[in-house]
Amino acid sequence: MNQRETTHAERVQIVERHLAGETLRAIAADMGLNYYTVRKWWRIYKKDGWSGLNPKPKGPPEVGILGTFSPLVKYVLLRLKRTHPGWGIDRLLLQMSRRRSLKDKPLPKRSAAAEYLAQFGNRLRKKRRRPTKRPKTTQPRVNEPHQCWQMDFKGEEKVDGCQVVVSPFMVCDEGSGAALASVMHAVKAKGQRTGLTVRDVQQDLRKVFAQWGLPDAIRMDRDPLFVGSTRLDWPGTLLLWLVGLDVNPVINRAFRPTDNAIVERNHWTWEQHVLLGRSYPDLEAVQQETDQDLLDRRNHLPSRHAGCDGRPPAEAFPMLNAPRRSYTIVQEAELFDLARVDRYLSEWEWRRTVDSSGKISLADRNHRVGRAYRGQVVKVSFDPQTREFVCSDVTGRELVRLVVPEVSQAYILEIAQHDNQPMGTT
Repeated sequence: MNQRETTHAERVQIVERHLAGETLRAIAADMGLNYYTVRKWWRIYKKDGWSGLNPKPKGPPEVGILGTFSPLVKYVLLRLKRTHPGWGIDRLLLQMSRRRSLKDKPLPKRSAAAEYLAQFGNRLRKKRRRPTKRPKTTQPRVNEPHQCWQMDFKGEEKVDGCQVVVSPFMVCDEGSGAALASVMHAVKAKGQRTGLTVRDVQQDLRKVFAQWGLPDAIRMDRDPLFVGSTRLDWPGTLLLWLVGLDVNPVINRAFRPTDNAIVERNHWTWEQHVLLGRSYPDLEAVQQETDQDLLDRRNHLPSRHAGCDGRPPAEAFPMLNAPRRSYTIVQEAELFDLARVDRYLSEWEWRRTVDSSGKISLADRNHRVGRAYRGQVVKVSFDPQTREFVCSDVTGRELVRLVVPEVSQAYILEIAQHDNQPMGTT
């Protein structure tokens, strides 16, 4: 059936007959029109009402967005946005008003400028990774020592005397408010924590566990050394290690340091007690003074933490010095249960876009899915039965299975000859 242009009367007739109950196919057959033409005008009516059926005037098309403005105005607006993707409309228009080349040319209103830039879509936006489904964080109820700890790195501080810049890693008990350990790490300079790795944090925690036992949970912020990725789109090695040891990782809300209020407060106290007005010959001296300060605060100095009533934490909470669950580095492999890790991973679901070479990224490693799926979004889930990551298309059809070494027990534990010496004394 040849397509022809419909008249306004025919369009109105299509809508009226369909409103009266006739099917679109019946209307098309009776009027001698293509079914898709009839459907098109019905959809236009639903979107724009009766005015959408009006015939368009003959001649050249209507001007586009900012069509009445100088081409130079559009060029500068687009160029500024591409050069400064973080600038908003108001900032863009302000900079345009200062340009000599646009001095005598009218500028668009902010709504028109925004509409003009919106038509370029993702070309002006940084591509974001597809959302990841992950386990919900379970908030523990804390009323006893070692039910939940808080851990955090303090911002870099320069030590007078030796001029070493340190980034202390601190662990505190949420139930008693006691500072359990603070490990000094030397870094290059303020704002440069380069060199510290997740394995350093793992080693620090092993020593803390050896002294205090395993807690039920550890609360942490979104430091990549802790969680693997600030956007939480992949569980880091430390998270998988804690889960395998049956320690619940509690991840704080983004930009909420108050979620880690106890360790943040202890950072400040450590700075006042250990660094302020003091000079040290080397990093070891800073560590020794830190251990002594934490010991004094736990056993002798009054605490304002709720439940201490002005007493030292060890006096207010006698169970502080008793491990809730025993741990030694030697028995870590026995305490670690890979089945817990598998259950944890099975609660995640990732979405990745296949790149031009047919690959996706998982755990900072490229994995091949197939060039036939270039540009497509795939879903990735974990099969605990085979310990494989399953890639499926949007319909659920399995495409490929991937083996990721980063979730193996050998990789997570990386046990060599670890020092079992506890930190400080109780």
